[in-house]
Amino acid sequence: MKQRSKRYQELAEQRTREVYPPEQAVSQVMQFSRDTFDETVECHLNMNLRGTRGNVSIRGSVLLPYPVSKGVTVAVLSEDTKALEEAREAGADMIGGKEIVEEIKTNGGIDAEVVVATPDFMSQIAPVAKILGPKGLMPSPKNGTTTSDVKRVVGEFKSGKEEFKMDKTGVVHLSVGKTSFSEEQITENINMFVSEVESLRPEKVKGHFIKSAHLTLTHSPSVKMKV
Repeated sequence: MKQRSKRYQELAEQRTREVYPPEQAVSQVMQFSRDTFDETVECHLNMNLRGTRGNVSIRGSVLLPYPVSKGVTVAVLSEDTKALEEAREAGADMIGGKEIVEEIKTNGGIDAEVVVATPDFMSQIAPVAKILGPKGLMPSPKNGTTTSDVKRVVGEFKSGKEEFKMDKTGVVHLSVGKTSFSEEQITENINMFVSEVESLRPEKVKGHFIKSAHLTLTHSPSVKMKV
């Protein structure tokens, strides 16, 4: 079991077990912040996939009203020269086609945080799917990284668009703010994130799609949140 710090244990004793609406949950978790550094506010959604069959996962992306991180490294893969030029103009850090796929094979990865590809190039990426997939870099229509509108998508990611994906325990995580943000800004980000996740609800899910939700800081106990 992970050994918690004395400060963490003291904060855990102070918190209540009440389930708060988003704005109150933000106020509660912000009480745990410290002045030494700008902590990240994290939102964790425990998903309900009861009624679905097979290996169902939740994956998407969201451009928050108040982006948490900007300037991620974006690579665009395509053989469409116009698309590549638009990607370059939008701020893509790496553009190319088969030569980049070969580099991925050779190096076992790519030095990028987001990989975008045009639909007609997806068949060329298939040979490196086992490399990109486990790293969360495989382009997909679900999170908007397989697209013909590379200019818009690159611009969104460079402006702070975030990807999210359900982990093996059935939880979707996203950073929704910093302790330097106002509580109103964090609440707006939470509402946008929850709304985006809810839009991905499979038709056969029974009951509430989000079973429970929690907010936490980088080094704090969690606060239960009603969504």
